[in-house]
Parts: sequence; structure tokens; C-alpha cells
Amino acid sequence: MADSGAVLLDHRISARRPRALLAIAAFWVCAGGLWVAGVIWWVPAFLCCVTIPALLEALRNDVVRLTLSRDVLSWVTTRHRGKVPLTEVAYVRFDTRMDFAVTARLHLVGGTVQRLPIEVVPPYRQFCDALDVAGVRHERHHFRLF
Repeated sequence: MADSGAVLLDHRISARRPRALLAIAAFWVCAGGLWVAGVIWWVPAFLCCVTIPALLEALRNDVVRLTLSRDVLSWVTTRHRGKVPLTEVAYVRFDTRMDFAVTARLHLVGGTVQRLPIEVVPPYRQFCDALDVAGVRHERHHFRLF
């Protein structure tokens, strides 16, 4: 991507990262252990089926990327791609969901909202530090039950 300005944050995640591969392997080992223990055949089969999307991503070596420069915020996933000039971003809102995942939405100057795909959102502190350097306002909201 040929964005003007210095790159403040270049966040990439590969589907072949060790943590993802270990999670897939752990599911298959658990399924194998259940099968050996004599559990009904469809329980281990279901556990294996749950891992199929992650396994396909690992085989394709999908990589997601978010890049923040002094002028542009851009992202690329397997299905989504976007680019927003920082001059159009009023602020970035971070929401913590009940599963503790952090989502990010760009509130644009014109009043529209652009949601970033959850898979490209970098760790909160790292993203906030880069936004501070870029001069973009951000706020964080935690989930509430009431």
C-alpha cells in the first residue's frame, strides 16, 4: 500500500501463527481422546468440524493487516478492505464486548460510522498509542448489563 506519511502502526496477523495452530491441534487431540474413550462418534466429529474454518484459513495462510500512517488508516482482510483519510475521522470508539473482545468503530466527520473488522483490530494499548501519535481522538466504553 502506497500511503503517504510515516507508518505509525503496521499490524499483521497470520492464520498460521503458533497460537492458532495449537488451538486447532488441541481440539483434534481432545476429539481423539474422546473417541478412544468410547464416546458416541458424533461428539468427536463435531469437535473436528468446529475447527474446519480455522484449518482452511491456515492452509490458505490468510493474513489480515491494519496500517496507520500519519494520513491514512487502511485495513485488508480476506473479505474486507478499506481506507479512510485521518482528516475524515472525528474519533475512534472502542467497545469491550461481554466476551472481552474489543471492537473499534470510526466515527467520521460527516456523521457516519465505519466499523473495523474485529480480526484487524490491534491490541488496545498499541492502537491507542499510535492514534495518540497521529492526533486522533479515541474513547473506550466497557459493556454494561443495564
